[in-house]
Amino acid sequence: MRSKWLLIILLILSACSSIKIPECPQAKIDADNQLRFASQLESTKDYSAAGESYNFLLNSYRSFADVKGMLNCLSGLARIALEENDDKAYLEKRMQMAELIQTSANELNYYLLLLDIYYYQRENDLVAISEKAIITKDLPWEVSVNLATAKLQADSFLGTATGKQVQELNTLSNKLEKQLKKGKNANNELLSSAWYALAYYYFRNSNYKNAYAFAHKAQELDYRYGNFSGMAHCLWLKGQIAFAENKISEAQSNWKKAEGIFISLNDTQALQKLRQDINKLPQEQMK
Repeated sequence: MRSKWLLIILLILSACSSIKIPECPQAKIDADNQLRFASQLESTKDYSAAGESYNFLLNSYRSFADVKGMLNCLSGLARIALEENDDKAYLEKRMQMAELIQTSANELNYYLLLLDIYYYQRENDLVAISEKAIITKDLPWEVSVNLATAKLQADSFLGTATGKQVQELNTLSNKLEKQLKKGKNANNELLSSAWYALAYYYFRNSNYKNAYAFAHKAQELDYRYGNFSGMAHCLWLKGQIAFAENKISEAQSNWKKAEGIFISLNDTQALQKLRQDINKLPQEQMK
């Protein structure tokens, strides 16, 4: 009897010793998962639900002193304020971010830079984006992808983009793609944006074959992960490529698909620009 209980005790001890030491509390794992969902809500323009999630998660991250999590929530709330034209709320959230960085983590100052880039993109201030989106050695590499993407797209429109920028973004996006294929928590929307920026660069330089290839890759990735806003912009760009190649029916098809998505997302700004492009189509060649 004694030996039997000894065996059971040994089995219990063995089982306990095989349990891995957690790298972080379950509360953080849950919060990070919810943060990804809040980001998805924001990308589909469900700002009410996204805002509620960000506010809830802000308190969650504060409860275990996760500064990055708090900054992610505050920047999300700041972006929503911009989209809702609430300048007071935007400045309030940005100030909270600045105070948090100054008092707790100066090395996270890039969160403000990324928010500023977002602001300039909304204002269509391409010169400011080109001047501010500068990569430095101390930045996390995913932040570098974000900045390289924003700068290449802005410079492509301005006509100042270089082959070196393209090579740099290609290298960064390849690394991100490898992480995604390995099942790691890579940012699929960031990868799609990088591919879109490369597609736009090639489009502006009349390399329509490469432009279409990158736009199609980005569109497929957006579809798989439910980033329908990004998918619509890819369809818009594919329509631009087709129009440049005088493929009128193909341009119409892509633009009409994009129009349907923008309508469902209530993206009035994108719709206005898209319909200007649709009006350029020669009526006699349209289906």
